[in-house]
Amino acid sequence: MGEAGDRVSYRYRSLKDIPQELRPREKLLRLGPEALSEEELLAVLLGSGTKGFDVLKLAKELVKMGWEELERKPVEELLKLKGLGLVKALKVKALLELSKRIRRGSKGVFIRNPKEAVAFLRSKFDDRKEKLVALYLDLSNRLVGEELVAVGSANRVFAKPKDVLFKAVKLSANGIILAHNHPSGPPEPSEEDLLFTQRVKKACELLGFELLDHIVLSEEGFFSFREEGLI
Repeated sequence: MGEAGDRVSYRYRSLKDIPQELRPREKLLRLGPEALSEEELLAVLLGSGTKGFDVLKLAKELVKMGWEELERKPVEELLKLKGLGLVKALKVKALLELSKRIRRGSKGVFIRNPKEAVAFLRSKFDDRKEKLVALYLDLSNRLVGEELVAVGSANRVFAKPKDVLFKAVKLSANGIILAHNHPSGPPEPSEEDLLFTQRVKKACELLGFELLDHIVLSEEGFFSFREEGLI
């Protein structure tokens, strides 16, 4: 009996024998991702459907809506769609964000003004501790590197100019953007922020770098040293 059992295969003989929900996964395994439609690829990521609404049908409905529309809709709106629970809605949003980041990385990130800097930086901070981040740009304002320079307490962060400049030298960067957050209160810089910025600016000038901006972010908005004429 052992020999006979060893010859038994639990693999399906053809795609027709496979339950509807499992077909995209089996097809991916056999033929590779290139052979799958957008609906089938999404079905693989979603995993399973609900009673009376299989995952492939759900994936088709989502793809029919369009990726841009799905990206615009908040999770609360996605939850109104039939067959889409919280976990699947979060999977869709995570997929779209990951895709956006991959596209952005392949083309390169360009930061030409404070608004673009803020859009890039928002996800780098949380509301618990003050952090200092440095962005390093080349002559065309393309991002060539970033560094978490220091993490402080709820209202202070300590750093030295050399902590900022070390990676700039390593990357042969041209420009530097500093950014830190205020976990609470307005984004207006403190006296310490002003003094530190001037120290970094002088150090940059000595080593041939340009301090392009220092941005302070908070829940109330942002403050750009460049826009305010402080750099």
